[in-house]
Order: sequence, then structure tokens, then C-alpha cells
Amino acid sequence: MSKSKVAGISEFKCDNAGGTLINLRGYVDTISALGKQVAQLDVTTFADAAERVIAGIEESQEFTISGAFDDTATTGPDVVLSGRVGSLGSWEWSPMGTVAGSRKFSGEALCIRYTVTGEVKGRVQYEAAFKMDGSATVGTN
Repeated sequence: MSKSKVAGISEFKCDNAGGTLINLRGYVDTISALGKQVAQLDVTTFADAAERVIAGIEESQEFTISGAFDDTATTGPDVVLSGRVGSLGSWEWSPMGTVAGSRKFSGEALCIRYTVTGEVKGRVQYEAAFKMDGSATVGTN
């Protein structure tokens, strides 16, 4: 269990439209929950006094990343993510940095959405949504 807040050491990388893994850590403020999740299969019969379940196959999760919009940097979120919508690519998230032995989540995902929003007296932000293709790999750097 982490005993410190996520800081500048956290890294999120994803493929650009050309298939090159780009580090977006300077542009990501929020990453939705990532990990593993399995389907629950109901195996309750008339003889049971309560519901019974067993683990099914691993479910393909959906996750989002968001942060400050930047359309000037060649490796910023607008350039990298706007070209990814509708395509499958690799991603990696190292919540506590890339020091050997630290946790890393990775896999392949379809970018299903990229949006930009803004408000008066607020900053312009982006959000990208991904649907994993298969299961995530949960390992270490």
C-alpha cells in the first residue's frame, strides 16, 4: 500500500497514432480505477437458501485519463490522443514511478473517446476514454 500521494513520479504512457509509446505524465491529472475484475456467474439452484456465485472470465475494463489541454507540444495530449480515437494501442501506468520493483499496469486498449472542455475562469481540459482489449497485465517495472 502506498503511503504517499501520487506526485510527479507517476507515469502514464500510451501509443500515438504512429504506434510510438509517449509519456503523458506532465498532462495527466486523473486516471480512473485500473486493475482486474471478473464476471460473477450465478449458480444458485432451488436447493440453495441464498444466492451462490462463482468467478467467470475476466472483464475488459473501461478507464479514462484527464488533465490540462495542450495543443502546442508535439508529445502533448491533443497531438497524441486526438489521433488515437478508434484505434487500438498499448498503454502503461506506473503509479509510483518506474523504479525497479514498483507496480506497473499495462495492456492494449481501444481509444473510444477524446473530448475537450472549458469553462469561464477555469482551465481547458481534455478527457480520453479507453476500453481494454483483453486483460490488463499487473506486474512490476
